[in-house]
Amino acid sequence: MLLTIDNMLGAPVMSLQTGQPLAKLDTPIIDPHNLKIVAFYVSGPMVDFSPAVVFAEDIREFGEMGAIVDSSDNILNPTDMVRLGEVIGYNFALNGIWVVDKHKRKLGRVENYTLNPDNFLVQQLYLKPTLVKSFSVAHLTVSRDQIVSIDNQKITVKSPTVKEKVAQKVAAVPTPGNFENPFRKAKPAAEHAETK
Repeated sequence: MLLTIDNMLGAPVMSLQTGQPLAKLDTPIIDPHNLKIVAFYVSGPMVDFSPAVVFAEDIREFGEMGAIVDSSDNILNPTDMVRLGEVIGYNFALNGIWVVDKHKRKLGRVENYTLNPDNFLVQQLYLKPTLVKSFSVAHLTVSRDQIVSIDNQKITVKSPTVKEKVAQKVAAVPTPGNFENPFRKAKPAAEHAETK
């Protein structure tokens, strides 16, 4: 089951050992190379240092109670963690980033996204379309497999090919006899046989 990031942020981090809340999930730390959440910043009254993180791989399960970890030992200070420090150094934030197609046309900005809680890979991006596009659609969805490249300013996605555009237009135009007329009743099979 996919989860939206909006449903995860602010959720409590629960200890499996004590059954008590330890902190709450704040900002995700995303690796832009594979669009994976590697950790979350956390905060709360039980956390006595800042910054504090919990690694996504340490979250055993995410459910109605929140993010379940083994114990308070899973809440760490990221200061001396070289690999995590490298990802933090990218300063990559997914919400608000522009999404453009390969022809550099702006499609919209990311306003939410879904992820797989089993591996914390981002699966879909939900875009707030540009003003021009907002007249025809309220929201746009981009699948992970449509993404071509990512940098700190934009995400580039595949453009529909000419064949795909033509196929979409053809599918949208009903051909004569290819639709159901609510004012015309279908003739029973027996009547068709008699007329021939």
